[in-house]
Amino acid sequence: MTEKTNYKLANIQKKEGELRAVRHEILVSESENALGLILDAPAPATLVQSFPDQDLYYLMHKIGPYDFIPVLSMAKSEQWEYILDVEVWDNDRLDLEYMTKTFDLLFQADPQRLLRWIIKEKPDYFEFYLFKNMEIKVREHDEPPPSDFDDYITIDDKFYFRFPGKPLITDEAIDEAIDEDQPEPMDNQEAWELIEKMVKTVAQMDLSVFHGLLLETKAVLLAEVEEEQFRLKNLRLAEKGFLPTHEAIGIYQPTRLSSLRKRPENALFNHQFDPDMPLPPQFFSQFIEGDDLFVKSLKLFDPEFILHLESELAALINKIISADKIKVQSREILEKAIKKACAYINLGLEVILKGELKPELARDVIQKYFLEDIFRTGSRAGIKLKTKSINWFKKSFINKNRLPLSFFGEDFLGVIGGLFLDRPLYYDNYASGELYRDFKSLLDITVTDKILKQIISLDRMISKLDVNIKSFKEGVLTYKTLILTLWAKDRLNLAPTLEPIDTITFKDFFIALFSKPDSDETDQLQLNDLIIWTSEATGIKETDLTEEFLEVLTDLIKELETEYGSVNPKNIDPRFIPHFLLREKKKK
Repeated sequence: MTEKTNYKLANIQKKEGELRAVRHEILVSESENALGLILDAPAPATLVQSFPDQDLYYLMHKIGPYDFIPVLSMAKSEQWEYILDVEVWDNDRLDLEYMTKTFDLLFQADPQRLLRWIIKEKPDYFEFYLFKNMEIKVREHDEPPPSDFDDYITIDDKFYFRFPGKPLITDEAIDEAIDEDQPEPMDNQEAWELIEKMVKTVAQMDLSVFHGLLLETKAVLLAEVEEEQFRLKNLRLAEKGFLPTHEAIGIYQPTRLSSLRKRPENALFNHQFDPDMPLPPQFFSQFIEGDDLFVKSLKLFDPEFILHLESELAALINKIISADKIKVQSREILEKAIKKACAYINLGLEVILKGELKPELARDVIQKYFLEDIFRTGSRAGIKLKTKSINWFKKSFINKNRLPLSFFGEDFLGVIGGLFLDRPLYYDNYASGELYRDFKSLLDITVTDKILKQIISLDRMISKLDVNIKSFKEGVLTYKTLILTLWAKDRLNLAPTLEPIDTITFKDFFIALFSKPDSDETDQLQLNDLIIWTSEATGIKETDLTEEFLEVLTDLIKELETEYGSVNPKNIDPRFIPHFLLREKKKK
């Protein structure tokens, strides 16, 4: 008996393995080819129904919802229900527009099957939708038809329904629209047409069911139905890893290395095939690419453990989608969630390994710890920077003086702006095609931390300058214009205010700034003079100036040399020298 059972199980496992290979090929194919592979399969219905719900939903948006209708006609009711669960909810409220679009897809796929299923399994859900879109009246046998009969639709002269707000299509209405050169109102036209077709189809299938449906729709308690359907939806999605937002957000909770949970010792070897357990989705596998530590380590695992990791990774991605309130309706949105999961896992691996980037060591870490904990370790690295930046900002000079973050210039602003987000991001400045992206390596953390230290040091030094910010009245105030204008004014023996310098006076400083001594060390002379002035203005010894602040001054001098080193002093124009507060001298 045992051998016979094992033989059957082996056949089932072999068949599932073949289906899994076909599904993977479909998922990674272009949309037109994917649809063809499904429809041309030897048993397309079996293939479609073998897809995990998330894979099928991804394919629907990859191929296109209306092109996907033939596939939906072969899908299981549970797969339909998953599509409804993720498509039609806007947080805790049902979105009537998306309900209409989704019902329309499923109705075109198989109208009678949809109606049998929805009325039998989800009657309150369907009645909620009807109640929101239509008005129903029941005529007793001794009552006349409704007075505004032209506005109602009836099938049996007993039950009448209409769509509030739907315009009457009369000769007078058409003539009036033509005369006013206005289109006919089309509010909810798609929903009205769909509901009329659905209700009439129910009546053709079974008139008594039609009567019962309309009677129950009249008595729907909207708030109770929506609340109960929301609860049931959350339960179903939680089974697939889509926890409620308030629970899923825990995925970002920082985890210390000492708190990482270790896998059970038998977890690496207990991968027996169970035909009653659904296999994990595969849609995300095509987006896991690159040459980072995480991707390289995946190539070192055997196929059985990869299957186990896919379940973990799918659950992790689902939590990210729930925590970030993402509505996955395109490949790009889904790819962004997958990239975030992989980025933080890679960062977590580098943190755990303390920068020792060997795939073999990363493999050992993944075998030892759960992916979710590795992800949270990576999240902790970004949150530490965010916390550091917020704690600084609360006591900062710019905050006390109510200066905008743009005071720090474009690059520094980009770094601070990324750290101040709910989910801190790395300021990439389009180096990889994006302005911001997720932290994915220790290098990202190191670079951002270095820039943050420069910003903090710069802010502290500016706070020690004896300058009245309110004296600024004209131009654009940044840390560059503040430091350089005060420096220039000191060397020109002018009052240390933020009033613009007239260009005639400024020329003397400009000539001295870019004079060419025999030593050919112009940059160093400029920098030394700026450092001396900073020390004098702040009362801090040159030897006590922080390394980070000196780096800011060095970059500032290099920028001046690059921008204005070849400019003729005779051609000075305040409009084209934004590093200083300048103005043309008024003619008498």
